[in-house]
Amino acid sequence: MQKSFLFITLLAFCAISMVACKDDEDAEYPEIKKTEVQLIENPTFGKILTDEDGRTLYFFSRDSKSSSVCEGACLTAWPIFFSENLTVSQRLNAADFTTITRADGAKQTAYKGYPLYYFNQDVVAGDTKGEKVNDVWFVAKPDYSVFYAKAQLLGADTKSYVANNTLANYIEGQEETFYLTDTYGRTIYTFRNDKNGVNNYGGDAGVWPVFSTDFSKLVVPSILNKADFAEVTKNGNKQLTYKGWPLYYFGGNTIIAGDIQRGDTRGVSVPMPGVWPVANVSTITAPEAPVVSIKITEDETYGKILTDKDGRTLYFFSRDTKGTSVSVDGSTTAWPIFHSENSVVSAGLDAADFTTITRSDGALQTVYKGHPLYYYIQDAQAGGTNGEKVNDVWFVAKPDYSVFYEKGQLIGADTKSYLANYTLANYTEGQAETFYLTDANGRTIYTFRNDKNGINNYGGDAAVWPVFSTDLSKLIVPSILNKADFAEITKNGYKQLTYKGWPLYYFGGNATIAGDTNSGDTRGVSVPSPGVWPVANIETTVAPN
Repeated sequence: MQKSFLFITLLAFCAISMVACKDDEDAEYPEIKKTEVQLIENPTFGKILTDEDGRTLYFFSRDSKSSSVCEGACLTAWPIFFSENLTVSQRLNAADFTTITRADGAKQTAYKGYPLYYFNQDVVAGDTKGEKVNDVWFVAKPDYSVFYAKAQLLGADTKSYVANNTLANYIEGQEETFYLTDTYGRTIYTFRNDKNGVNNYGGDAGVWPVFSTDFSKLVVPSILNKADFAEVTKNGNKQLTYKGWPLYYFGGNTIIAGDIQRGDTRGVSVPMPGVWPVANVSTITAPEAPVVSIKITEDETYGKILTDKDGRTLYFFSRDTKGTSVSVDGSTTAWPIFHSENSVVSAGLDAADFTTITRSDGALQTVYKGHPLYYYIQDAQAGGTNGEKVNDVWFVAKPDYSVFYEKGQLIGADTKSYLANYTLANYTEGQAETFYLTDANGRTIYTFRNDKNGINNYGGDAAVWPVFSTDLSKLIVPSILNKADFAEITKNGYKQLTYKGWPLYYFGGNATIAGDTNSGDTRGVSVPSPGVWPVANIETTVAPN
């Protein structure tokens, strides 16, 4: 009897324990509620959308306008997906799902603007046999960074276009074209003037905004090769590239509206067809940017200086007053010439400022704003500036000199050679080189004997002796000159630079005497007689009060 009681008690205890355990399990592992759209991890395609039974959902590339163009027999192979009261996985945003009414009156669920379909050859849950069918069907994914559309290109000019071969040649016509879009179907463009990995667009960033996405999480349809995508930086902003081409949206301007709706391709005709092509798998790789042979480098001491592609400093020689080199024979050992056959210059430089001369020894030499360019043998590495101010005639080449310092034989308009004696106000005939100020292009600058400190007393024709002016706030001079010696006055409403108090002028010439036409001309020193219009240099005395 006691054993029976113990046995019954034991059974009761176990039953109670089992119920308690079952309750604990239910509390810890609540039943997973199915939703009508699920986010499933597929071994091949990663995160994909399925229905509640795990059947794969698809996007159709030709549905570029948030409406379905799959009709008739297409629907037999690709049945539509629709749910009246849609529930979605917690890992999806319900706001990304909408309902469209098709042309046949049926309703269809869309995700991020893409109508959703099944594929009738997917037999069991998890099948993805519809991927890349006819290059227009792709598994529906929530994380595409870029998608692939196919539609008729319609420009802002309302004309229909066909992209021919490389997509850079556009002609009017009726034919659908493949093109890249962002995850919401907004068209992405390239720019004809860009180079491989180089954004050359210098216009309003609001008109052609860069396209950017998290490159570390890039997801593309299987028709695209991830290796064709890369990333560049423009003005501090990241930009995605495809086959080397930087990618853009079309934002429009005050005259032409940009791409407002999904599927718009208005940019293909702006400013004319072919300037801003769309991109697809037929797009050829962007051409390589030419190697920059001359660039601007920021130097700690001298600011912006010219260097070669490897960062080696380039120099000007003060005695090269005529745009030709007088550094010959042994001097080229210490100062090797610089020459670039087809000079490619960096941003901030104007290629038109560079020319090539043939030296007296037959060699070619590159010239910048009339100044032949050189290296210095004692610059052992990139960034060296040991040649600055050597013998007071060698200076680092800078793109922003306001005033330069030359040394040459003074030859007046009377064809006679002159010497400037001490203060440069006493001129005698003779053969000897004199230092003098020029502008950035080597044009000679003069003072006027009758002026006073900070006072322009010239009352003649301003075209004969035009004032020399430059932005004093941005004044850049060679290191041999003292910036504190320069100032600015106003004459007849015009700004004029002064040096040691002397107002500065050009010689423009008159009806009978030609002015300084070429760099290095010093014709004004003899007009109307030697010493009336002296050149200026560091020996010039301060102008009298």
